[in-house]
Amino acid sequence: MQIRQEILEQIAGGGFDMAALLKKYAVPGCTLAVIREGGIAFSGAYGVRNAQGTPMTEGTLFECASLTKSVFALLALQEADVGKLDLDAPIAPLLHDAPWSDDPRFLTVTPRQCLSHGCGLPNWESRPMHMLFDPGTAYSYSGEGYFLLQRLIEQIEGKDMDRLFRERFYGSFGMESTSACWTPAVGAAFSVGFAKDGSVRKVRDCRRDSGNAPEPNAAWSLYSYAADYAGFVCALIRSRGGLSEGMFREMTSPQNQADEHIDWGLGFGIPKADPDVLWHWGDNDGFKSFSVWDKATGDGAVVTTNSDNGLAFYMELLKALTGSGFFDHIASFIEHAE
Repeated sequence: MQIRQEILEQIAGGGFDMAALLKKYAVPGCTLAVIREGGIAFSGAYGVRNAQGTPMTEGTLFECASLTKSVFALLALQEADVGKLDLDAPIAPLLHDAPWSDDPRFLTVTPRQCLSHGCGLPNWESRPMHMLFDPGTAYSYSGEGYFLLQRLIEQIEGKDMDRLFRERFYGSFGMESTSACWTPAVGAAFSVGFAKDGSVRKVRDCRRDSGNAPEPNAAWSLYSYAADYAGFVCALIRSRGGLSEGMFREMTSPQNQADEHIDWGLGFGIPKADPDVLWHWGDNDGFKSFSVWDKATGDGAVVTTNSDNGLAFYMELLKALTGSGFFDHIASFIEHAE
């Protein structure tokens, strides 16, 4: 996958009518970062961030939702790289917590299975959870699996995930505005999330500390915008995110088959049509986001939107930017994944 230079130049020069594309899909606002050969070649903000029509700016924060999973996967693989985590050792015997499921198969769930959505846990469910299948035998998208592994890593390090992200990623990757927990500073920079009909769907004004998925949460709780998140992607392209060559190969190689067109690595989807490409999407109420990059060319892009209509918008944008045909398969997968 490569970024098409002529489209990049149109976007950077204002010749690409982003306002018209936003209007076409009824998306109030977005941020975009385009990556060429491991560096940010362009970033911009478009549209509005709230119902009052305040212009979108770079630095406006979005719920990036499941884009969190990819960042957490890097954290987990760093732990494995230095011998603190065995990707194939069952989690439950190590975790100082009551079993999350009464099903004996839960006792065999491993980090590798969690990161590749092969753990058999549901996406979200109150405990004790049921198991969907024998771990390691199938694919089913599971935020619960990521959260389970998060708890083990927090136990290993004696720190919560947001602190670990801050210590390892935010500063060194140039993600200065990103946070995995809501704070008043996040709230001040936060975009409203909009429903499909254009009404306000979400205004975040507090940290979620209760329920099945409290913050910080490896499955959903990253607050960021396109250029900030692109710092993470660029670090993966330029320096493997600090991973050894072998561990990076594990991350970016198929570990599980999601469907006939999509494989899954450790933290990323991989289109079978172009196995050098890694991608993930984010889908929270009022917010839709996407990240894609090519480990061979070093090209990629990140898009964050503040609308439930964001999927169709960013798919058309990315197809124009890259000319790649696999986005239709990805879009079909996303529509049925959660």
